[in-house]
Amino acid sequence: MALRFLRRPLLYLLILSPVLAYRRSSNSSASRSLPYSSYELSGLTQGTVPEKCPPCFNCKLPVFACGQYGECNEYDGQCKCPAGWGGIDCLIPQCDSLADGDQRRLREEGKACECKEGWGGINCNVCQTNQACANFPLAGGPENLDDEIDPEDMRCYTGGETVFNNHQMCNVTNRKIIDQVGAHRPVQVTFSCETARDTCQFQFWVDQKESFYCALDQCSSKSSNEYSTNGTTYDCEHIKCNCIPGRFICGEDGSVNIDDFLREEIKGPAKFSCKSGAGCRFEEPAMNELISDIFGDPYITLNCDGGECLHFSQVPGFVRPPKPDNTKWMALSAAGVGIIILISSASLWYAGRASGGEFGQIRLPDDEQARLMNDHVPATLHFSNISYTLGSRVLLDNISGTVKPGQVCAIMGASGAGKSTFLDILARKAKRGTVSGTTYVNGREVANDQFKAVTGFVDQEDTLMSTLTVYETVLYSALLRLPRDMSLEAKKFRTLETMNELGILGIKDSRIGGVGHRSISGGEKRRVSIACELVTSPSILFLDEPTSGLDAYNAFNVVESLVSLARDYNRTVLFTIHQPRSNIVALFDQLILLASGKLVYAGEFSKCQAYFSDIGQPCPPGFNIADFFIDLTMHASLDERMSHDISPTLEPESPHEDLTNLGDEERGLLRQAPLPLSVRSRGSTSPDLEETELQTRANSNAGVNYIKRKTSQLLEAVSLSSSGKKVTNAPLPPKLAALVDAYAESGIAKGIKEEGEALRRATTGGLPDVAVETTLLRGRKRAGYGTQFRILSGRAFKNLYRDPALLAAHYLSSIALALICGLFFHNVTNDISGFQNRLGLFFFTLALFGFSCLSSLGLFANERILFIRERANGYYSTVTYFASKVLFDILPLRVVPPIMFGAIVYPLVGLVPAVVSFWKFMLILVLFNLTTAMVVLFLSIAIASTSVAGLAGTLVMLFNLMFTGLLINRDSVPAAFRWLHTVSFFHAAFEALAVNELRYLHLTETKYGVELDVPAAVILSTFGLHAQSFWWPNTALLGIFFTVLTAASYLTLQLFVKEKR
Repeated sequence: MALRFLRRPLLYLLILSPVLAYRRSSNSSASRSLPYSSYELSGLTQGTVPEKCPPCFNCKLPVFACGQYGECNEYDGQCKCPAGWGGIDCLIPQCDSLADGDQRRLREEGKACECKEGWGGINCNVCQTNQACANFPLAGGPENLDDEIDPEDMRCYTGGETVFNNHQMCNVTNRKIIDQVGAHRPVQVTFSCETARDTCQFQFWVDQKESFYCALDQCSSKSSNEYSTNGTTYDCEHIKCNCIPGRFICGEDGSVNIDDFLREEIKGPAKFSCKSGAGCRFEEPAMNELISDIFGDPYITLNCDGGECLHFSQVPGFVRPPKPDNTKWMALSAAGVGIIILISSASLWYAGRASGGEFGQIRLPDDEQARLMNDHVPATLHFSNISYTLGSRVLLDNISGTVKPGQVCAIMGASGAGKSTFLDILARKAKRGTVSGTTYVNGREVANDQFKAVTGFVDQEDTLMSTLTVYETVLYSALLRLPRDMSLEAKKFRTLETMNELGILGIKDSRIGGVGHRSISGGEKRRVSIACELVTSPSILFLDEPTSGLDAYNAFNVVESLVSLARDYNRTVLFTIHQPRSNIVALFDQLILLASGKLVYAGEFSKCQAYFSDIGQPCPPGFNIADFFIDLTMHASLDERMSHDISPTLEPESPHEDLTNLGDEERGLLRQAPLPLSVRSRGSTSPDLEETELQTRANSNAGVNYIKRKTSQLLEAVSLSSSGKKVTNAPLPPKLAALVDAYAESGIAKGIKEEGEALRRATTGGLPDVAVETTLLRGRKRAGYGTQFRILSGRAFKNLYRDPALLAAHYLSSIALALICGLFFHNVTNDISGFQNRLGLFFFTLALFGFSCLSSLGLFANERILFIRERANGYYSTVTYFASKVLFDILPLRVVPPIMFGAIVYPLVGLVPAVVSFWKFMLILVLFNLTTAMVVLFLSIAIASTSVAGLAGTLVMLFNLMFTGLLINRDSVPAAFRWLHTVSFFHAAFEALAVNELRYLHLTETKYGVELDVPAAVILSTFGLHAQSFWWPNTALLGIFFTVLTAASYLTLQLFVKEKR
């Protein structure tokens, strides 16, 4: 024993020594072996005697031995070699085929065997085809079968189990062994067993040269047939091994020799085992220890091909074991995931509910209530020569004015005068046309991002989320836009305070409502929109038609609250308004009056009545001055048609001017020349009694004249529209030109100009820089990315569960269709029809989830305008909105339904009952659903029209469905178009599902009394599907598609979905 443990470290040192001669002399064949080699003595078998005859080979003498532990004939001292071996000492491989028996040729020295067709292996012992066994001697003796054997009844059995004499050819797959020997010198093993003697043979080869051989006895074999894999194991009690002197690791070129180790330590027991899909391995305790210590592997690993020629009746019958019942484990694992999803959903619901529900009494720190209202920089807004052109048309022309802190400025004019367009320009909204002129804040030009940080804008149209309450809507605006260092209690208090100012505190718990689900009135929605901007108490506030849709009382309350905000907290407020009541007009501080894009008046409201009296346009006593201004500007604009018989100037349609996307205000500005339906007919000299409230009808024929005028207008409108021409900028009507010129020459206009110059001169020592000082005073740091994501996620989750129709439809349809599929595909069989049913199930499942994802089109389309306006107003960044949208809108609709569907359909159909396969199935369904959801989300973001996006989504799904792999065989597609299968996410999912289910499945089909046992992988390849492609490329491709489409959707949202007014 002491010698044994002393020898092994020396052996390791020799093997690992850099002086491994076999790596430097791989082509040498030196021999320090027996006195005479088999190649020398083999000449004796050919009948040729050399001049100096060596001593005759006699295996009974100690100096000679039979290789491969062949039998030594006690009568003549010659070796009886195992099949596949020849030569005097059984050390020379035989070629040709095992079927040739004693007629086989010996392998020539230095060459490899050329086996006959259908045979393989180093010594051609392994059959490969049934035809190769046609003339093979029948194994098992004639007592088992008749003498007359049809050659076509012979089979090459490759199942691995030994029936009589089985031969296997193996490649060693241990990475370290291959690296040590060299990849150019293959390391191989031959293994054969004989059941009659319970013995096996093992040979180790390097570069097709045998290094050592082993004999194993008292061997037993067993096969294990599991549902998805088969295995064969050989257990041998004893093993003995011997080196071939002068070969690799047996003394070649003076290198290491493990002969003593093999003879003295390799004793057994030994084990040779193979498993389908996992390869083979050879194990023996001492050899395992050697392999582990030197190469780091627990045993020798092999990749083997075996074969044995048998009559078809001798082929071992394969009786498939019943499917293992893993339903319980699959159900438990699915239930565990379901519980996790429910707990997560409940937690998110509770968090969302807590963030927007009742908050009880609000307690503020000292003086924090007034902090936001008082800590600000007053802002004087001065605008000079503001003009706006669209194509060749001037829609606004040289508008100037000044609004100071504490003042309310009303922008008035008839419909189409340019009020909203002018307000958009002042608020720095992106416009389609060209803007010129300068805007100053406290005498300084301010960058757009700084300007928007101290301003608020209320659009004319309400864009509110219908599922939120009034309080939640305003609170979300406060949480996202108020300074981050302001306490939560102060933000809540400011929310309630703003709602109280606008008279909507009583409806704070009412939902906004939408089409078909009305909750609050249109006027109340208007006040909610205003509250979302008022809650931040901006230095400058712009409002487009804040009283639109409100009754007189509520309109007065809104304007009064704006006036209170301006005067009490020194804010600057500008808004457009149309025909206000006299009590509202009395609240104005500044007035800007526009007509056809021209400035008719800009200045203090208290001076406007006197100014118009001075220029000969006095307001009648008792008349609402706002109505007077509208009538005055309208009559001035239409004066040309009333006074002159002048045709409108026409020009051909310009291909560069697309007016189809103009807003109503901008379309109205194009009516500078008298438009047919809003002016008098040509040649009419009497006033149009419909256009004014200051004149009365002149004669009793007014009704007849009215009909004539309207008929003439209609005919002229048809003529203009059919001519393909449009009206260009015509000269101003004389009365309008007189009004514009009178103001431009007035002292009020000159005073505004001088005031603007004074503001610019006072920047160094006068008014503060509103952008810089606001930043220093409060930081104006709005909610960070984390806070934005949390708030938007809560809002998205509320929107989802408060409108549960879509969510319920997806969940219920998944359950119902899973039960239907379980009914029709129940317990699929392992035959050709079962193969077809499995592929049909997978195809239907993918089609179901692919087309159901089209419902995601509305998720973003319904919020497109809301997102555009909220982002433009600085609520949040694109990335936080997109992330919350994906996580809390997409995931509940695209992750939970496939899990519910799979958990039901998998056991009902009877797919592979293995937990790993079950979760692979789930993984592919979820990945596919997420990928299709991202395709649809990308289309809904990139295409503004929901109907067009729906059509595009349908076409994309159908195109991908065509290349799934079931409708068109991949191998039949021309090579130039096979990439279409690669880019089809339907194909990636379909192939992955098919491989996961069918890769190791064996199909048994009985036709005309003949039972066929075919691996399902063979049929998969016939369909053009690859049995090794589950993880790569299919699963990886689904992940790549999802990632790329998510990134594309975000970039499209960030770069192309922008406000353009």
